Amino acid sequence: MRQKSELRSYQQRVISHLYEHDEAFCVLRMGAGKTASTLTAIAELIADGAIRHALVVAPKRVATVTWPAEIAAWEHLKHLRYAVLDRTPAHRKLVLDQAASRDITIIGTDNAQWLVEEMAKLPREHPLWDCLVIDETSKLKDPKSKRAKKLFSIASRFKNRWGLTGTPRPNSLMDLFTQAKVLTAGRLWGSSFYKWQQQHFYPLDRNGYRWACLPGHEEPILADIATISIALEEGEMPDLPELSILVENVTLPPDARDVYDDMETKLFADLGDRDVLAKTAAVATGKCAQLANGFLYGDGGNEDVNAVHDEKEQWLAELVDSLQGEPCIIVYEYREDLAMIQRLFPKTPWLGAGVSDAAAALAIEAWNAGALPLLALHPASGGHGLNLQHGGSRMAWISPTWSAELWEQTIARIHRPGQGRHCMVHVCVASETVDELKRLRVISKLSAQAAFEKYLALRARTEPGARAAA
Repeated sequence: MRQKSELRSYQQRVISHLYEHDEAFCVLRMGAGKTASTLTAIAELIADGAIRHALVVAPKRVATVTWPAEIAAWEHLKHLRYAVLDRTPAHRKLVLDQAASRDITIIGTDNAQWLVEEMAKLPREHPLWDCLVIDETSKLKDPKSKRAKKLFSIASRFKNRWGLTGTPRPNSLMDLFTQAKVLTAGRLWGSSFYKWQQQHFYPLDRNGYRWACLPGHEEPILADIATISIALEEGEMPDLPELSILVENVTLPPDARDVYDDMETKLFADLGDRDVLAKTAAVATGKCAQLANGFLYGDGGNEDVNAVHDEKEQWLAELVDSLQGEPCIIVYEYREDLAMIQRLFPKTPWLGAGVSDAAAALAIEAWNAGALPLLALHPASGGHGLNLQHGGSRMAWISPTWSAELWEQTIARIHRPGQGRHCMVHVCVASETVDELKRLRVISKLSAQAAFEKYLALRARTEPGARAAA
């Protein structure tokens, strides 16, 4: 069991900041020890009689696995009484009714709206209103999010409001608004995102899909958010192991290429015995991503799967064989990707939709104990907060993701303090497909517009006519 003396110096600084501030935004890189720091601040505030209780809202797996594990891992935290609100609404209600007898209540963000509705019935003197901790506040970045609106509706009732994240602005400065709105109960920038947006940004297109910060406005925005923030100073973060990103290309077979090109240009795919039509260009982009991975969902949804090629299946089989038993996390995007993994490696557990909290906890424990050669993971379910560095240092992505935030967060599950080996991340990219656009966006770190323009240039050089001429 770890001792309080093992906390790093910057963690002590974070603990002091939380202890002294009712509103706090902790911007700490993945693996910096946000959870242990926050729990220590909670324990000290409870011990000093400043608060009676803390409510933690975290991504589902983080709520059920990471927070309880951190409480159990530290000698100075093991006395904290806690409960996780999960399972059925009836069970959650029963546990919630007993919250006053505990120090901490933990709940997944997937149940946050239910929680808000239940808490609205509680009197203001209830201990649940003492301290609100939102782990991974970046999940609240969408101003239209029902979850964020619900949390904001009760934010002002908490004495303390703390937010934790390693990716505060994954897409733009505008991502900060809703996080700050909840943490300050609207004090910092008000409650209207659209009014704030008009004050500080201007549209880059007629439809208002893309915005840029007005000249001279970025610095004041950052100065405002800094008033409630704490972040690591240069050199404070422990050294991380070496990280290599290995982009590995596969080429679509001719028949699959024809299907892909038709979907991309005509929003239509001829599969021989049936046709698949995309209603819009946006739908066609999703269909192209499926085709890059080797399949196409038909009109029947996820149950209507049409195999198109097996290039990525061959890539994964060869990669795992080459590892000769070295543990590897396989990152998948679609349900059919998971089916492919299970076809190749039938006993592989996974973290994603359809897995119970108990099964996920067992899989994480087995992985970190070195008992699993393979673990499948969906970024939306396992991309935030999980400590997976003890089970291996290899990761394989069946395809790049669209989300820069999920890309960084997922890799940080193994590339973090405590990892003693060189981390190698393999990414399979189907050449001349939308995979290239995703790669440019998240791996090459180009802006969405720059990535799109570069992708168009690449495709122009390799369009069907150009390929034929070559």
